[in-house]
Amino acid sequence: MTDTANAPAPYPDSLSPGDGPLELVQTQAGDWIFPALNGLHFSPQDGQSLDAGTSPAQEALKAHFRDRLHQQDRLYIIIGSDSGQLIRFIQGKQPLPRGTRWLFIEPEPLAAILKQTPGITALLDDYVHLITPDAWEEATELLLLNDYFRIGGVVFERSLAALDHPTADYLQLVDQFDAELTRRRYVTTANLGTAPFLSAQLANTPSFFANLVPLKGIFKGKKALILAGGPSLDTQIDWIKTNRHRLFLIAVSRISARLLSAGIHPDLIATVDPYPVSLTVSRHMFDFGPQTILVAGNHAYPGIVNRWPHRKVHTDLILPWDEAESSSETDEPRQKINPVGNLVSVGPTVTHTCVMLATYLGFTEIAFAGLDLCHAPDGQTHAQGSSEAAAGPLLDYTAVKVTTNLGQTAWTTPDYFAGIETLQDMAEHLGPQGISLINPSPNAAAIKGVRFQPLEKIDWPDEPFDRRPMDEALTESPEAVIDHLNRVRAALTTMAEDVQKIERLAQLALESNRAFFNTINAERQPLHQRRMRAIDRLMRTRLPEAEHLVKTMAHRELVATDLPHDFFALDAKQAEALANRFYATIQQAAKNLHPVLLDLDYRLETRLMEQDRQQDPSAILTRYEEGKEPERVLWLATNWRLAPEITARTAAAFDAQIAKLLADDRKRNEERRAPKASLRLAEMHFSQHNKVALAALARALSRHPDSEQAKPYAAYLNGLLAELDQNPLEAMPAYETVLNHADASRDQLLLDHCLIRISAVSLSLDDPLQANQALDTAALFNPSHWALSGQLATLRGDLAHAIEAYSHYLARFPGDPVRIRRIAALFNELGITEGLDQCLALVAFCNPADQPALRQDLNAMRHARTKADGDSGSSNARLS
Repeated sequence: MTDTANAPAPYPDSLSPGDGPLELVQTQAGDWIFPALNGLHFSPQDGQSLDAGTSPAQEALKAHFRDRLHQQDRLYIIIGSDSGQLIRFIQGKQPLPRGTRWLFIEPEPLAAILKQTPGITALLDDYVHLITPDAWEEATELLLLNDYFRIGGVVFERSLAALDHPTADYLQLVDQFDAELTRRRYVTTANLGTAPFLSAQLANTPSFFANLVPLKGIFKGKKALILAGGPSLDTQIDWIKTNRHRLFLIAVSRISARLLSAGIHPDLIATVDPYPVSLTVSRHMFDFGPQTILVAGNHAYPGIVNRWPHRKVHTDLILPWDEAESSSETDEPRQKINPVGNLVSVGPTVTHTCVMLATYLGFTEIAFAGLDLCHAPDGQTHAQGSSEAAAGPLLDYTAVKVTTNLGQTAWTTPDYFAGIETLQDMAEHLGPQGISLINPSPNAAAIKGVRFQPLEKIDWPDEPFDRRPMDEALTESPEAVIDHLNRVRAALTTMAEDVQKIERLAQLALESNRAFFNTINAERQPLHQRRMRAIDRLMRTRLPEAEHLVKTMAHRELVATDLPHDFFALDAKQAEALANRFYATIQQAAKNLHPVLLDLDYRLETRLMEQDRQQDPSAILTRYEEGKEPERVLWLATNWRLAPEITARTAAAFDAQIAKLLADDRKRNEERRAPKASLRLAEMHFSQHNKVALAALARALSRHPDSEQAKPYAAYLNGLLAELDQNPLEAMPAYETVLNHADASRDQLLLDHCLIRISAVSLSLDDPLQANQALDTAALFNPSHWALSGQLATLRGDLAHAIEAYSHYLARFPGDPVRIRRIAALFNELGITEGLDQCLALVAFCNPADQPALRQDLNAMRHARTKADGDSGSSNARLS
């Protein structure tokens, strides 16, 4: 029997391979790489022609990343450096973008080799860093991670090697740092008034009137049910429908389709996110009747707020600035537009806002339906009727383990885990106030302070819930609405004038700054300095609301001026540039704001026309289209009871808008829910021998809506499970199913991994020839496998096969001294002197430090072979 006890591991569980030392190897094109990591990416395909001096590695990186890693004011956290080639790629595009840093994280064995390579260490500087995981905390302080978070500048990326996860080390690093960055992002950026939120708040000012203040505490001591979008909602929906009359329902907007399909109309429906995706996932909410009241965060997506045809109330403030008091005793007291004591919305999800809404209304027992904050046993993350559920289970995510209410293990994402922690903090805060939170879902993540109790076991009142106090409190007259709109319009007109003043003052500051640093007469410098201080004081004292609004809109750019850009100590030129950037940012933000405020005035005029039933509806519809708010057509059609033919053109404009948003939403879901996205998680669970997680992922794939595309991936997972169960006879048919159903162009990585597993199973079944054949086939996808094939063929005693495999390998990676020695030994054993000459020709590709010893060994081998051949020839001559 062939001895395969020392056969190479057919899949690298770690970066400590038994097949020779880990080292950089030169390819035939001159790139230095780790073949086991990047042979798949940086080896030219057979027949591919390259221009002289072209680097396949750099071309591959350019094709994949393009300009993604060279944006201004970013901190890139990158797992892996692709054999150091990604560091060359970063430094190869000079000048580097202003205010940007790159932090590469490599496992210890790789980092040690790269840092000992002069060509790599020369590329590491104040901007480009290479660390191991244990240096993370020190590096984040040095590179101001939290400051970059505040400007939305932290970008998490994976190198090509980390994307294709050839080792458990990369799998663990990706999971570890994705979770860490998600956690820190939530902690650092909570409640920052960034531009998307401020833009949405401004856009909503024409459409808001009523707030929640009249509703504060009206349901004191009662019970409420919050409906979230998790998969457990599907198991609770029938009970909710049966008992609807006994319940006060607060629903998140994204589950509207599911509720409508069950005939359930909530009392309140909530939305807070400022992004267009909110409209796509919640588009069915507009089919609810007038009994459903919209609770909108003041920065909710304007397309939803504009379109809602029934009653609505807003959280927080309407105007994104503090309203000034009357300027003198003679001025009449102004009626404030912003409410006092309104509900302050909280994150990170709309469900958390719903909890605070329920407590604001006075409810003291708050139960949930559909609040899972983890994946269901079948892998689903959302209830039926959602675009996520239609796209299938989430298959590419950083898995965080949690315990469910039944004590079972489940998996969640870092952002959901942050939501769990926030809800736990809320429960701890609300408990002493006599407010209890209840989660009836057995498969939901267990949360400290949130009681697990089935819906039917909660002591709901027998009589129908009386919501009349809420309906009676929310009354509005046309006169009150008109008065409110006029006051908002006046406030925005004043703000537009003040913003223009800020723009002019910023221009004066720029001129003074240039004069200060470039004046010929040094005695005039104090004058320019006093002028700049006076400008700053004028903005701060005379135009405080406008200054606050402009600086809030420019928050990201202004925080960026505090970062260490291309210097650690300012000289005069750098100080001038930084001050110029500061005032130019304020000036540009003011310029951008002014047309926005004018557009709001146009919309406010349209809202005033809506209150006048003598107006021609076609004139209002035309204004909707011209004002780029065609979604408002539903409000007019509902409240003016217009015939469909009157609103058809404007409705068609909205339909076209929503169609594009839906296409973007489908693409967003498909990318992370396509079957091929499961491969990273599969390899991670397999490397950790985590059968529970692997089985859950397999079940999720078995229920994927694209069953044909999912079939080979599900089969692969079944094969991995069989291996973990020490059942190779069951694993092999599963892997054969993969080969029979995978698409060679779409599923190349799956086929590569599957063939490696077939090789491993074949060895366990004492079939080394089949193992070798599997490696040969895998090498057609990833040429680094030729080295493993050569080693296995050598152990099998098939020296011709071994030479062929090593020849294929060295044709692509000629600078590998370990494999050169191995094929040379085979040539020597078979007496092929020409082969030794070919090996000598490869020495020039190797590391200069390795070349003398390698050349000496090969020459000695060749000399001994020549002498042996000569002695053999002499003996034959004497015999003849």
